[in-house]
Amino acid sequence: MKHAFRHSSRLCCLVCAIGFTLFGMGARGSAQDAPSKQDTPATPAFEVATIKPAAPFDPTKFGPRISATRASYTDETLRLLIANAYHVRLPQVSGPKWIDSDQFDIVATIPEGAARDDVDKMLQALLKDRFKLTFHIEKRDAETYALVVGKNGANLKPSPPDPAEIDVNEPLKAGETYVGEGNTKSKMVRNTDGSSTIFMGKRGTQTVKSDIESRTMHIETSKMTMQELAGRLPGFMGAGSLEKYTVVDETGLKGTYQVAIDYPLPDFSRPKIPAAGGDISDAIPSDPQDGGVLTRSLDALGLKLEKRKAPIDVYVIDRIEKPSEN
Repeated sequence: MKHAFRHSSRLCCLVCAIGFTLFGMGARGSAQDAPSKQDTPATPAFEVATIKPAAPFDPTKFGPRISATRASYTDETLRLLIANAYHVRLPQVSGPKWIDSDQFDIVATIPEGAARDDVDKMLQALLKDRFKLTFHIEKRDAETYALVVGKNGANLKPSPPDPAEIDVNEPLKAGETYVGEGNTKSKMVRNTDGSSTIFMGKRGTQTVKSDIESRTMHIETSKMTMQELAGRLPGFMGAGSLEKYTVVDETGLKGTYQVAIDYPLPDFSRPKIPAAGGDISDAIPSDPQDGGVLTRSLDALGLKLEKRKAPIDVYVIDRIEKPSEN
């Protein structure tokens, strides 16, 4: 029961916080970004890393947090860590049951001058060194969704020109705060309508507003590719969908666009995971009073999701051990 409650709490917080994690800053890649080989030459590594059993669950601290000098992974399972390190979805990791039940807190020091793109490679090296991870990749048929253009064509506005970079030394005004660290530091403004806007410089802007009465979340971003949108859609498809579904971009649309999405906040009194063989309506009911909002948002963009069976890369764990001593 402990792990089931902890997992449901993690998922609920994950979906509620999705505007500032999955949809924009430091988001994990989609399945089609997965590397084709396990071994890479000259893999970067953390200077030092501590690994401990996870502390009592804190919904304000879970997940990965990366700054210029430190990487922390709080209350993470091995499945989540592997998916994060190799830029794959959770269903693409196959291994023993304990990769979903044991949670860990990891704090690691990033070498001076290291590139942000190297941090995932450092995590790969840590998994191989401290958890003795080895795996092979095989193709397996899986239930997926394809993001495609609707029959009447796409209705997307191109992103506006990049704004000026943020001056992180500028004094803050009322209602403003800084979020993130290092080269991901951004300014967040609380708006009078209850929404919050993050100004991310060349990464654009992002506005998030929740409506507790209708149990929906509204997210607007000024700069997003269709590949990024596809990678984030499983997080909007209802409780359990992040674990179950993969969405691939088959729109053929290049460049970046302004994207507005509404999706339902999770109701954990309902079944957590869509039934086997079910479709998106299992996760997002068709009743406009309590669901269907994601489908309508995609319709407004001239996009839709098509359910398909397709082969995906599955990372099959050959060996994994409990972590070595710090």
